[in-house]
Amino acid sequence: MGHMKRFRGSYELRLDDRGRIKIPSRYLSILEEQYSKEIYLTSLNGDYALLYPLNVWEVIEQTIEKIPVRSPEIEEYVDRTGFWGNECEVDARGRILVPPELRNAGQLHDNVRVVGKIDHMVVWNDTLFREKTIAGEFGVDKMQKVAELLEKYSKVAL
Repeated sequence: MGHMKRFRGSYELRLDDRGRIKIPSRYLSILEEQYSKEIYLTSLNGDYALLYPLNVWEVIEQTIEKIPVRSPEIEEYVDRTGFWGNECEVDARGRILVPPELRNAGQLHDNVRVVGKIDHMVVWNDTLFREKTIAGEFGVDKMQKVAELLEKYSKVAL
């Protein structure tokens, strides 16, 4: 198996008048080469959209299926991702439709930010993303926690 490409970086995009976003060409090529054009689009709270390649989402489902007695948190996760969830396919022009209910809940109108999250993508209202996610400082304490986790799960620590 060759080198796996990842969804990295972020792109500022605009939704069209029908509520579709065009997947950035870099991300689209990763979908086409490594996954497929099938997407599971969902959310947890409605404040942003999660775009999983369908086969990545299916691995999450398979993992959940193996849990013999599911905790209330897992059940809530399944409920929430099911409520907001929608299987879709990237069209011939590289677009996907964000359902109206999710567009409204996440204020996904006009300018949105698509953020690569290694094996999936997240779509935010650009202003909300800046306010909720990157506002404030990423200090030494947080970096220490990240370094500890990376060291725990890898032979190479940053």
